[in-house]
Amino acid sequence: MNFKRYRLFGAALTAAALSAVAMPVSAQTSSDTLTVMSWGITQSALKVVNEEFTKKTGVKVRLIAQTGSAEGLARLQSMRNAPTIDVWMSTSAVAERAFLDKQLFVPLPADKMPNLKKLPPGLATAGYASIYTYPLSIGYRTDAVKTPITAWSDLWKPEFKGKLGVPDITAYQGRILLIAQGVGGKPGSTEVGFETLKKLKPNIAMLYSSDAQARQALAQGDVSVLVETPAHLKRVSDAGVPLTIVSPKGTVIGSDVAMIVNTPNAEKAASYINFLLETKNNTAIGEILNMAPANRESAMPASLAKVMPAAGDAVIPDETEINRNIAAWNDRFKREIAQ
Repeated sequence: MNFKRYRLFGAALTAAALSAVAMPVSAQTSSDTLTVMSWGITQSALKVVNEEFTKKTGVKVRLIAQTGSAEGLARLQSMRNAPTIDVWMSTSAVAERAFLDKQLFVPLPADKMPNLKKLPPGLATAGYASIYTYPLSIGYRTDAVKTPITAWSDLWKPEFKGKLGVPDITAYQGRILLIAQGVGGKPGSTEVGFETLKKLKPNIAMLYSSDAQARQALAQGDVSVLVETPAHLKRVSDAGVPLTIVSPKGTVIGSDVAMIVNTPNAEKAASYINFLLETKNNTAIGEILNMAPANRESAMPASLAKVMPAAGDAVIPDETEINRNIAAWNDRFKREIAQ
C-alpha cells in the first residue's frame, strides 16, 4: 500500500509517565485552579466561556491539550496515584470503559448538577455528561471533486483512487467500520465491514489518528476527500479552502463528554461541567465548534443544521458493543487495512 499513516507520538505522555508522583489523592489539597484536559480544537470554545466561570466562582481554569481520547486516558492512567487533571474530556466510547476505573474517576453528583436534566436520554450517565454531539461526515474539495458526493458508497468509486483521508480504527472509536458495514449492506456485521474496507484501500491516501494532520492534508490538497467531523471540516473551510460537507444516510453520530477525575477538586469539577451545560454556555460552545449542543434548550449552529443527517438517516452506535470489540478490531485493522 502507498497510503500514508499519520500518527502523533506521545512525547507528552512519556514525560507525564516519568513525572507521575506516587502521592495518594487523599494527601493532596484542593486548589483554586481547575485543570481541564481536552483536544486543542475544543479549547477554542472553552477559553471563551471559562472567563465567565472564573468571574462567577473565583476558580481559574487551566487547559491541557491531548491529541486524542486514548492518549489522554493513557496519560491519566500514568498519574493514577496523584492525578493533576481535574476534568477530562473524551469521546463517549472511551469514557464508557474509562469509568470502570473507580480509583481514577468519580461519579457525577447529579443532585449538584441541575443542568444534567436538560440532556436527552443517553447523553448523561453515572460517569460522564455529553457536552456536544456531532456526525462523522464527508468533506470534499469542490476544486478537485466535480461530481457531488451524495452517499457513503460514493467513496468506493474508482475516481477517488488515492484521494481519501479516513480515520484509523481507533480514531472515533471504530466509526469507519460501522460506516463500511452500512455500505456493505449488513450493519453490525464485522466480516462485511472489513471486507468492504478492503475494497476501499486503493482509494485511501491517508489513515489518520490526528485531526490536526487530517485538516492539514485536506487544506494542502494531499487528499481531496476527508471523513471528519463538521467542526474540523469547518476550520478548513474557514481558512478559504473550497469545501462541501455532507452527512449521507448511514452517518454515525458521536458525542464528546466530560468526566470528573478523582482529585480534591472534584466538587469544583462538577460545578464546571454543570456550567458548560448551562443553556447559554452550551449554545456558545456549539456555535464556536460547529457541534450540536447537548442541552435540549440550546440552539444548534445554523451551519451545522445544514449538514446534519436527515431524520432517520443517522446511526447511533452501541458504545458497549464497540468497547467489547475495539481491541480485536484494531488488531485486524492493522493486519488487513493498514498494511
